[in-house]
Amino acid sequence: MADSYRYRCGECGHHTAWGSESQGAEAIEAHYGRSHPDVVPGGMVEFRKGSSSGGSGCLIALGILVLLLIIASRH
Repeated sequence: MADSYRYRCGECGHHTAWGSESQGAEAIEAHYGRSHPDVVPGGMVEFRKGSSSGGSGCLIALGILVLLLIIASRH
């Protein structure tokens, strides 16, 4: 089982389905484009560890970095 990510909107109760980091990032960006077009994407990323062992701290930091890049690209 692979690690999963779910993105939550910072403006409403919307959240993406559990999936890969890139799928979640694309889905939340599309949600903001449809539902909050004049708002910079925000919110939070939830992380669910898969069955394999590894450094989850790095993956969480990577998730935060991706979210910040999405926010920066919207300017």
